[in-house]
Amino acid sequence: MIKLNDMIYKIFLSLYCLLHLSCLSFGQNGQSAISLIDYLEDYIEHKNIPGLSVSIVSSDSIYFVGGIGYANIEKKESVTGEHLFRMGSVSKSFTALGVLKILEDSPFELNSAIKEIDQNIPFRNDWEDESPVLVSHLLEHTSGFEDFHAHAVYNRKDSLMPPITNMVYDHRQSLHSRWTPGTKKAYANPNYIVAGHIIEVLSETSFDTYIRDNVLLPLDMTSSGYFFKKTDDAYFAQGYQRIGKTLQALSFATINGSPAGDFCANAIDMANYLQFMLQRDTLLFDISMFDRIELPKTNIASEKGLETGYGLGNYTIWKNGFLFHGHGGQIDGFASRYIYSREADLGISISMNRNGDANALVDEILDFMLGNESQANYERKIVPIPDSLKNKFCGFYELDSPKNELFAFSDQLFGGFSLDFQMDKIVRRRLLGRPKDTLYYAGNNQFYFEDETIPAAILIETEKGESAFWINENYAAKKSRWKRLLIFFGLVISFLLVSAFFVYGVWWLIRNLFRKKKINPLNHIVLVGVGCSFIAMFVGFGLTMSNLETAMHMNASSLLYYLSSYILILMCMLAIFRSFKITGSGRFKKFYITTTIGAIFLSYYLMDIGFIGLKLWNY
Repeated sequence: MIKLNDMIYKIFLSLYCLLHLSCLSFGQNGQSAISLIDYLEDYIEHKNIPGLSVSIVSSDSIYFVGGIGYANIEKKESVTGEHLFRMGSVSKSFTALGVLKILEDSPFELNSAIKEIDQNIPFRNDWEDESPVLVSHLLEHTSGFEDFHAHAVYNRKDSLMPPITNMVYDHRQSLHSRWTPGTKKAYANPNYIVAGHIIEVLSETSFDTYIRDNVLLPLDMTSSGYFFKKTDDAYFAQGYQRIGKTLQALSFATINGSPAGDFCANAIDMANYLQFMLQRDTLLFDISMFDRIELPKTNIASEKGLETGYGLGNYTIWKNGFLFHGHGGQIDGFASRYIYSREADLGISISMNRNGDANALVDEILDFMLGNESQANYERKIVPIPDSLKNKFCGFYELDSPKNELFAFSDQLFGGFSLDFQMDKIVRRRLLGRPKDTLYYAGNNQFYFEDETIPAAILIETEKGESAFWINENYAAKKSRWKRLLIFFGLVISFLLVSAFFVYGVWWLIRNLFRKKKINPLNHIVLVGVGCSFIAMFVGFGLTMSNLETAMHMNASSLLYYLSSYILILMCMLAIFRSFKITGSGRFKKFYITTTIGAIFLSYYLMDIGFIGLKLWNY
């Protein structure tokens, strides 16, 4: 039930917005905010999005703060400016503010080693003596830690938010530096869980209480906070997932990482936050800290001079001719994105109560307000690429900073690219030579993307003299293209051979059942068994990873994957043995031996990337 003063406030806010919007127009297009809201209403109806929480502001004005569509479809409850939406990874922006605030009142700083603050944090860093993990590494995702492991994504055991130290312990398998801290970036939620723990250690109070009292309330964000569970006294929107053309309501699933993803906010509070960032208000800290928030300092690209990327819980992104900052997030049934630009004097926050892409909505608003031609007002300097740079960095590169080691093979197989140097630009080409994108040379080893005026990529020579390319905040190392091609085509051919024998073998076994004179089916059974094992592994893996709420426990799908991986090895060994038992030199023997080699190649690759005997319930 809404209190009377809340109702009066909502009515006042709605009247204010309507009166204010009636005399406002946006950017080059000169279109009113009211027509934008009409457009968004049509957009969400077409895209089957239940509702939106929307904040659109300048540094000193409110263009629109409120809701569109339904907060709850079943109840026909319309979204208002007070409805709380789950913000997912937007949480990191506010956790970062909390860390900055607590450091001001402590003997530590961003460049302090986390081990100095709490020596009991269960992390592993083989370079700790010379390159310790710093607080700033956590906030910029440059610690080398892995992202969530499947077994620790959700919390089903606690009814109240536990101390963050419990969450740190649950994610201890992720807390290992895979490279020297402060070099590569890999987005990993456990970084921010450790950061939340540091807040609790230094403040000697609970994480959510500290953020509320020292960050949110000073910013007049009175309704927002880190919600471990859905509470009856809060004004929550219902989250949904789209299945085909229907929307299914989702429960409030509690993640095991509050500082990284539990933040919930409404449109009113997000408008206050956007204006705080646009105005560079000194409510929380000195004005110079805003530059530190927005500029990365602890990766190898920033050390070489690149000034874009992930700062302290804050991305840089080029949109419609302006440099914006912000963050996005997704969590069960919700997707969010906020961005702001002082050059454009504009801040936008969008949250929708359905899984999906909030970036697309932000793009629609930007196009509506700023137009598509605003970049024409900006100039950039493009210069010829020196031959020395071409000779040094020409070649093939593979992504080498995965979020999870479990999926690192995907980056290796599909994320590689060649650099085709031309006079003043690079054409990035995929493994098989197809163009991927084009970058233009800005000097100092840095490159623009096609429509940007601030460099976002850089060629790097490491301390060891190795060549690397930093692009889209990913570290790509120079590798052998021929080796990757051999592995790629080896896998493709091997897969086709095993698949072909599987189809042939099943057909032969069925046909053999109806023969009067039976033929020993053992050879066929063995290689068909290889195919069955592969299929069982794929099915088991897919079913397990599609539902992370159950992935943390041993279940039928994860057990199927585990057992079938060993059966695959057993079948491959039997196939090798049977190869020597086949007499003659006919086509079947050649087909059998070739398929066996393919099966061995596939199995060896799976073993090499750690997929044989993998206990998904313990990952």
